[in-house]
Amino acid sequence: MLNLPAESGVSQHRDERARRRTARWAAGVGVSIVVLLASLEFLQRQGLDARTWFAEVWVLIAAIPLPFVIVALSLKASEVSLNAFAWRTVLRAAYPDESFTFRQVLGVVQGGVGILSVIPPKFGGFAVLGLYRVAFPTLSVTGALATRVVQGISSTILGTVLLLFGAVTAGIGDQEGFAARVATFYSEQTPLAVAATLAALALIAALVRRGREWLRGFVAEMALGGAILRSPRRYCALVVFPTLLAFALRWGVTGTLLAAFGIPVTLETLLRVNVSHGIARSLQVTPGGFGTTQAFDLVALRGIASPEVITAYSLSQAAILLVFNIAFGLVALTWAFGWERTARLIRLPGRNAEPAPVPAG
Repeated sequence: MLNLPAESGVSQHRDERARRRTARWAAGVGVSIVVLLASLEFLQRQGLDARTWFAEVWVLIAAIPLPFVIVALSLKASEVSLNAFAWRTVLRAAYPDESFTFRQVLGVVQGGVGILSVIPPKFGGFAVLGLYRVAFPTLSVTGALATRVVQGISSTILGTVLLLFGAVTAGIGDQEGFAARVATFYSEQTPLAVAATLAALALIAALVRRGREWLRGFVAEMALGGAILRSPRRYCALVVFPTLLAFALRWGVTGTLLAAFGIPVTLETLLRVNVSHGIARSLQVTPGGFGTTQAFDLVALRGIASPEVITAYSLSQAAILLVFNIAFGLVALTWAFGWERTARLIRLPGRNAEPAPVPAG
C-alpha cells in the first residue's frame, strides 16, 4: 500500500512523456501538411497543374536505376564505418584502460545518425547525448564529446573551407558587401552600434565568468580526449585520413544520386547541393528534412536541371537516406548491444538506463 503513490507518480510521468512525444509528432505532421499546402499553392501560382507535376516527379523517382541506389548505400555504409574506426582510435588513445570495440562505436555513430534523421537536430542532440551516456558508462558526456570533436577536426575544417568557397563562388558570401554594410551601420547609427557592441562584450564576459569552472573541466576533458594529438603521425594515418575519406564518400553519395537523375556532377553542383543541405538541416522540422530540403535544392540547382528533375532527385535522396539511416542504425545498435537493450534505448533515449554491456571483441 505504501508504494502506490510512487507507482502512481511514475505512471503519470510516463503518460506525460507519451503525451509530449505524441504532441511533437503531431506538430511535425502539421508542419509537413503546411509545407505541402504551401508548395501546392506555389505551383498553382506558377501556372502548373499539381497532379501532372507530381505524376512526372513520381515517374522520375520510380525510374531511378537500382545500381545507383546500391552504390550510394554502399558509399554511405563505408562512410559511417570509417568515422567509427577513426573515433575508436581516438577513444583508445584517450582512455587506454577501457575496452572500446568497433561494433560498439559503430552502434553509437550510426545510432546517432538514425536519431538525427528522425528527430530535428535541435531536439535530437539531447537523445544522442543520452546514447553516449548509456553506451560509454565509464566516460562523462563531456569526455565522449571531446573525443568526437578531436576525431572530426579535419572534416570540420575542410567542410567549412568548402562551404565558404561555395558561398563566395555562388555569390552568397559577398564579404566586401557585408563589410560595407557593417561600416555603414556604424557610421549612421554610431550610438546604437557602440551600445550593441558593449552589450555583446558584457554578455560574453558574464558567460565566461559564470562558466569558468565548467570551462576548466571542459578544457581538461579536451586535453584528455586529444591524447592522440601527441602522436601526429598516428593521428594523421588513423584519424585524419579515414575521416577525410569518409567526407569524400559522403559527397560521393550525393554525386551518385545526382548522376542517377542526369544532373551534371561537377564541383559547382556538389558545392551547391551540400551547402543547401547544410542550411536545410539547420532548419529541419520534419523527419528527414522533407520539405525544407526540397525547397533549398530547387534554389541551389536552378538553371542546372528542370524543377521536376530537381524535386525527384531531392525526394529520392532524402527518402533513400532516411530509410537507410534508420535501418542501418537498428542493425548497428542491435549488433553492439543486443535487441532487448536496443529496444529500451529507442523507447527511452533520454532516460537514465543501466550501463550498456561492452560487447566482446
